[in-house]
Amino acid sequence: MDRALVALVEAVIAAAPMQALWQIKDRGMPVFAHTVDVTLLSLAAFPEWRERFPGLNLRAIAIASLLHDLNKASARRSGDTSHSKVMSTDPAQALGEAVDVLQAAQWQAGVRLAAADVDHIWHIVVSHHGRWGKIQPQTPEAILVHQCDFQSAIAHRLAPIDASDILPLLDQGLRWREVAARLEVTSGVVRDRLREACRAERVADPPELLRIWRRRGYVVTGTLQRMRQFEELRAVIGEARRAPANIVRCLHALSGGKDGTRPARHAESDS
Repeated sequence: MDRALVALVEAVIAAAPMQALWQIKDRGMPVFAHTVDVTLLSLAAFPEWRERFPGLNLRAIAIASLLHDLNKASARRSGDTSHSKVMSTDPAQALGEAVDVLQAAQWQAGVRLAAADVDHIWHIVVSHHGRWGKIQPQTPEAILVHQCDFQSAIAHRLAPIDASDILPLLDQGLRWREVAARLEVTSGVVRDRLREACRAERVADPPELLRIWRRRGYVVTGTLQRMRQFEELRAVIGEARRAPANIVRCLHALSGGKDGTRPARHAESDS
């Protein structure tokens, strides 16, 4: 078991800047949930990739996948630029928060990563946008995290709410804008989810949909494929809430008992 890596992962996830990503949403999905999703996707793919690349660095993948989107918080707060703009023009800017969190986590966990591992982590972070970024991934680890980030963004970057979340609030007399604020989405998301349910129930408008909900206690919220997608989105949120325990279980299964880190008694690091 790689106890040092487990301790480091736990310290990174507990860090205040990481937990603050719950409050930052990208198309309705908390960035923290996306981060955990990318990490779990990367760890799930690790055994297959290790067969192709026997020296695949688990430490770099696990830590970089957790740190890759920390810049979204400061970018959102500043309002001067977006994370995507940073990654396409000056990805080194994305390292500030990541460096601080990793250094603090190493101190807290009593672990110091080797200089080569730290350098590899920073390469993965600055290259995780792949062809949409200024720096392209140059290692199997970086390509893996980029692909998992892309997979998560395409499949799971969506507000995990549907008409069943909206209608109870409408029943309380809230207006669409107030419902959107309560659910932390845009009014456009509320409109689209109600339209999907109206089509599924074959009714003309949301008031008629609300009458069905009041009478029946539920409505069909969309096509079968769409409802399965929202179940998956809710599962992503659930996995994020279970972090770091679920990530630690994956690491226990994958680490193979090799540590690769050395104890540290002070804040000095190779980064």
